[in-house]
This record gives sequence, C-alpha cells and structure tokens, in this order.
Amino acid sequence: MYYWRRRPPRSLAKLLPGPHLFLSLKTTSRVKARRLAVQLDLILEDAAMLADSNSLDLSASQIETMLRAVVDKQLAKLERVALAAKSAPGFTVDQARADDLLALWTYTLLDAQGYSAVVRPGDRDRMIADGLSEADIEAVKRHLLLLQYNFMVPTKYHVLRQMIEGVQAVPTAMNMEVARGIYFRGMKLALASIDRRYGASRAEDTSFVDRLVVARNDPPAPTSAVGVGDHRDPQSDPPTKVSSPASAGLAMTKFLTFANNVVAENAKGGHWDGKTQRQVTSICKLFVKFMLQDRHVQDLDFVDATHIGAFVDFLRFEIYRNYGKSSKDKGRTIAELRAVALEHDESKRGIEEDTLNRHLINLGQVFRHAAARGAKSLAEIELTKFHAKGKKGRARDERPKLGVEQVRDIFQAPPFNNCAAWNALGASGPEGAQQIFHCALYFVPMLIFYTGCRREELCGAMVNHVILDNGDLPYIHIAPNAQRRIKNIQSRRNVALHPEVLRLNFVEYVKAIKALGYDLLSRSLLALN
Repeated sequence: MYYWRRRPPRSLAKLLPGPHLFLSLKTTSRVKARRLAVQLDLILEDAAMLADSNSLDLSASQIETMLRAVVDKQLAKLERVALAAKSAPGFTVDQARADDLLALWTYTLLDAQGYSAVVRPGDRDRMIADGLSEADIEAVKRHLLLLQYNFMVPTKYHVLRQMIEGVQAVPTAMNMEVARGIYFRGMKLALASIDRRYGASRAEDTSFVDRLVVARNDPPAPTSAVGVGDHRDPQSDPPTKVSSPASAGLAMTKFLTFANNVVAENAKGGHWDGKTQRQVTSICKLFVKFMLQDRHVQDLDFVDATHIGAFVDFLRFEIYRNYGKSSKDKGRTIAELRAVALEHDESKRGIEEDTLNRHLINLGQVFRHAAARGAKSLAEIELTKFHAKGKKGRARDERPKLGVEQVRDIFQAPPFNNCAAWNALGASGPEGAQQIFHCALYFVPMLIFYTGCRREELCGAMVNHVILDNGDLPYIHIAPNAQRRIKNIQSRRNVALHPEVLRLNFVEYVKAIKALGYDLLSRSLLALN
C-alpha cells in the first residue's frame, strides 16, 4: 500500500499538530499512486498560497472594478433593447419608461434587502411617492416572484464566480455574497439611466464634436502661436504667422504614425525582429493613451519633461508587472490599468528596470524621428535622464533553481517514465510497462535541467548547432538563427552536453533528426502545439 508524506510549507506548519502530512493513498498501483501524489501536491500548494495571502477579502479597487463591469455590460444590453424597441410598431416612450421604472424598483429592493426581497410598507410608500400606482406595485411583486421562480435570484454561482475571477480574487463564501450585492447594485444603476435610453440625455454627447475635431490626426492650424504658459496679450502683441505646415500643430495621435514609420524602417533594415516590433508598437500606444487620458495632452507640441517623468513613474511604480500578457490590457484605460495593479502585491507593480530602459531607448528613436518631422518639443527632451540605474549582477543569477522535489516530480511523470503512445506523451501507459519515446519532449526538459539553457534557446536550436566533431566534448552552440533570436550578445556561447544526456542517447537522436533532413532539432514539438 502506498502513502503520501510531505513536510508542510512554513505558512501551514504552524497550523498543523505534527511536522509532516501523512495520508494513505489506498492503492497498490505504483502508477496510480504517483498520479494521486501529484494531485495532492497541487492541493497542498494551493492551501499554502491561500495561507500566505494577507487577506482573501475583496479590496475596494476590486469591488469598484466589478461594479464598473456589471454596469457597463447592462448599460450596453439595455441600450440595444431600447434601440430595437423603438423600431417596433406601437412603441411609446411613456410605456417604455414605465416598464424600466418597474424593473428599477425591483432591483432597488434586491439591492436593499437581498435575493429574498419583498415589498414592505415603507417601500410601498416610497414607490407611491415616485409615481407608481397600486397596479405598478403589484407588477413589481410579480417581477420579484418571477425572478425567484426562474432561479435568477439568488444569482447563479457561475455568474458570481466569473465576476470574482475577473479581478483575480478568490471565490470564498464571503466574496460570493459581496459579488451578489455588487450585481444587484450594478443592475439598479444601469436601469436608473432611463433618461439616457428614452430621453436622449447622454453625458458623453457634451462637446463630442469639439473633441472629435481635436482628436483628428491633422487638426487645423491654430489661430494663435501662444503656447501653454505664454502670458502675452494677443491684442497688444500679435502672434507670429505660421510659416510652415509643420508648425501648425500635431495631434497626439500623430505620434503613432511616427512610431509605425520607425518600426517599418527598422524591420526593413533587419534591426528589429517581430517581437521587438510588437513591443515598440505597444509601448508607443501606451504612451499616447497616458498622455491623452492622464496628462490630458492633445498636442505633441505641448509634451514636456514633466509629462515624460509622470509616464516613467507610471511604468516604474504603478502598472502591473505583467502588463501586456492579457489580451484585455489593450482595451483598458489608464485608470483601469492602475486598478489592476492595485489588486496585486506592491512587489508585482512596476516593470523591471532593464525593461524600462529598453522601452526608453526605443521611444528615443521615435522621438528623434518625430522631431525631424515637426514635433520640435520632443527634440528638447533627453530620455536618457529618465533611465533607471539597472540591477547589479546578471538577471539569470536572480532566477531561483527548481527544488529537488519539483525536479523529481517532473521526471517521474510521462514522458520520462511510461507513455501511453507516441501521440499521447503526457498520459501514463499501462501499469507495469516502461514505454518511452526519445523525442524532443523527452530531451528538452533534460537539457534545460542539465545545461541551464533557456527554454527558447533549446526549443529553437538547429541540428547543425549540436557540435559532435570539435574536440572530445560534444556541445550546443547557442547563437541567433532563422528560428529564434537570443536575449543579448552575451548569450552567444557553447554549452557542453552533460554525460547523463549523452548516456540517454541524445547524440543518436540528433543524428536521426539530421538523417531525416530536418533543420530544427525540436521539430516534433511543433506537431504537439
């Protein structure tokens, strides 16, 4: 009979009576025991993560983000319904407003009392004061009963869980109840905007045309050359005449045109690969978004060092470190990006110093390009003054190595121990079998462990970069190739193959791949993807 035994993490050790966790797996199958042990390890890690958390409760920023999401979704839904209703025969504005008012009162009661809400005497008085008749009040009662009968209240579990996970929070019982209250409140707020749907009273319509004109890529020439902070009297000291189109002013969004030109030039010259092109485009879009939304700068001519300093501080201290990895980041506002960062620990806020310096170097190219085409204010800004000092030592020294237990778990699982089939390398084979396929998925993790190379370096290695005839020791030559780049110039190196990798017939694998006519050493990984 197999047993599972682990020393608990420090965060859990103080909560447990003994120094170890001990549990019978109730199986005599070695394969099944290993599978169960891995699952228990994951459960233990989750428990330790929860114990390490200072608080599992939703923060104020997470609650606000959830409320904003509910209101935004319901506003869009209600406006679509209103637009469709206006096209229907027999539509009347008064009836539509009355129907929305009844729904508003339904969710007002749910917001105040919870999902078991009823119409109390005090609620009846307030509803009458709001213009509802006895028939309307009975309709609200029927609406509450209808929601309960159709199991729409209490709010379904998956709806609340999606709300909580959307702000990277833990769906505890308390957080589920908070999310339920937020949902009712958001529905009430969305329904309350009756004038927006049927009264043509929209806040965003104010000065919409003026903002549209200002946001154009090529706005008309200003009537005055007096800039921000210039206190001359236009009547007594007339402005100088505009002498060229370049001095007519450049919209902030024009910066993206300059950025696209720089990216195209570097791509054509072979200086930037696809990854760098995407990074430069992304940071330029974030720069424009920050200037428009946070600094309220509409014109490139008004960008100065204080604006750049604010943007650099935003990158260093306020933005979530993993910005850009989520597809949602592209559509988030600056305020929403700050809210996302606040949901994480302070250590997870702000991009790394080396990454910041790289962004500033790339932005510098765009600044110089834009300055040569009319954005004179950018020529006066020295981005090197905003560079971070950088970390001492090498970044690779800061990356912790895998623990012995983690490595043992990896190499005891398929495909290193027993595979189901050549096309099911992640599944365990029949009990007692020892079926192993010496493919890329088998060798690459071993090479990572024994050589310390980066995953991308090994997965993108070419057959000809495994050197077998230059001395006594076979080695891998790490260098840029058609498949991938390397991190920096210091990454170009020769890495000797460990004796254990050689013992497991890695050289024979290389020769077999070469004999098949393939250039990429790990070609079989492409088929798995």
